Amino acid sequence: MDQPLLNDLFALDRAHVLHPNHPVHQDIDFIVSRGEGVRLYDTTGRSFIDGRSQLNCVNLGYGYRRLVDAIKAQAEELSYLSIFYQFSHPQVITCAARLAASAPGDLDHVLFTSGGSEAMEAALAMVRLYWSRLGRAKTKIISRYKGYHGGTASAMAATGMAMGGQTSIQRLISGHVHIPAPNLYRSGAGMDPEAYAKLAADQLAEAIELEGPDSVAAFLAEPIIGVGGYVPPPPGYWPLVREICDRYGVLLILDEVMTGFHRTGPRFAADNWGLVPDILVAGKGINSCYVPCGAAIVSRRIVDVLAGARLSGFTHSGHPLAMAAANAAFDAYDQDGIEDNVGRIHRLMMDRLQGEFLALPHVGTVEGLGLMIGLELVAEKKERTRLPDKVTQGVVGKSLDQGLIIRARDGRLALCPPLVISEAEANEMLDILFPLIRDMNA
Repeated sequence: MDQPLLNDLFALDRAHVLHPNHPVHQDIDFIVSRGEGVRLYDTTGRSFIDGRSQLNCVNLGYGYRRLVDAIKAQAEELSYLSIFYQFSHPQVITCAARLAASAPGDLDHVLFTSGGSEAMEAALAMVRLYWSRLGRAKTKIISRYKGYHGGTASAMAATGMAMGGQTSIQRLISGHVHIPAPNLYRSGAGMDPEAYAKLAADQLAEAIELEGPDSVAAFLAEPIIGVGGYVPPPPGYWPLVREICDRYGVLLILDEVMTGFHRTGPRFAADNWGLVPDILVAGKGINSCYVPCGAAIVSRRIVDVLAGARLSGFTHSGHPLAMAAANAAFDAYDQDGIEDNVGRIHRLMMDRLQGEFLALPHVGTVEGLGLMIGLELVAEKKERTRLPDKVTQGVVGKSLDQGLIIRARDGRLALCPPLVISEAEANEMLDILFPLIRDMNA
């Protein structure tokens, strides 16, 4: 691109675009013009491996032919239809049926939204409506510190970390209670993993008892902590949580916006533990973020209580282009060996990460499922001393200079490339990262 035109684009961006999660009035660094496979290209021609799948969402990479062709064909046939009131269309019906068939247990009804945050809002509204229709005043939501659940009002209130360094907005909605999220490397250091899993799960039971079982509507959590550091649960944690929810009559909402659609290996992360929630919230990988889309997949037991109710929706709920992309993504997940590739690349990456990387003095732990891997950097390995955030962010910045996009939070590097990444590309990612960690100044 000509330099004068490029300068104009940067100037226009600075003058008019407000970038989420970026300081207001601070210039951006890159203008990306195209993507192909696992790579992004900016307007100067520089190439980057997208080692974070953008916001952990571009599961099928860029330019996936099935999705591109499906969106084009649908735009020519039916570009938009609201599914409010008495209308529907073939793509949304097909997509809902496929979600119901692949979701755990009796989760067989789907409310579509424009994204994960809206799907979370819908899920939280449904659980409160469910208890209201049963004549129960159960309204409180228990979620976890370090959990992230979206950028809309109730989703932010459930989120267990300060977003943008500010908590004032999150405190506007009452009825949200937080408990610690399990972290075997940190709070469970030195403990037997199964004993620690029970200790962590019992914190939920204690919170329900303290708040009063008759007031708690649901427990909401990510199967694996996502934005908060890519922290998997200890073995046995999720079956214990399910038992506690059943014991106290508390619904379980599983936030699979990040973890769904083979990010952790199987179709949903819940499948790793045979876990059946009451509502599963999905988004991102549902169509690899080619068109905005989210979904709350709901248990038949809940839907039966809601019979006759009018649920809120969104202008883009069940959008034909989003549904066409989702159905094409289902075809890819079912027919193109995506799950097998996730397993193969996971083994390759973990072999290197737990071998040559973990041997480095500043790598404390490597853990994760599928292509959702967290690597924690420490100042001192034996004492697990935390590093200043600027050190890990420095690794992120140097990786970017070398053509690798990754993300970090709380001392943990998140490695989550598109699920279509090849062995050569995965090795290239690690080849870029290794010397940066080896030579970092901690």
